[in-house]
Amino acid sequence: MVVVRKLKKILEERFPPPEKWNLREDNGVIGAVTSKRFRRMDAMQRQDQIHDILATQLTGEERRRVLLIVAVTPEEEVVNAENENL
Repeated sequence: MVVVRKLKKILEERFPPPEKWNLREDNGVIGAVTSKRFRRMDAMQRQDQIHDILATQLTGEERRRVLLIVAVTPEEEVVNAENENL
């Protein structure tokens, strides 16, 4: 849980409201970051941005706890939520 708290603080600073982030601990940290900044980026550029944040802000041990953080736009978040409700 220590890594989740630290990562939440980092993401809140990098992606302040109205941007959103959602993390949970499930045998490692998984989650999503929703940001308008991702609109003009392809999937690899988005993941590179998340990776750069993790690489500079977390220790190697903390990074090993992070399994997956997906980067999406607000529009993609809405579509994904609608698909989950089908």
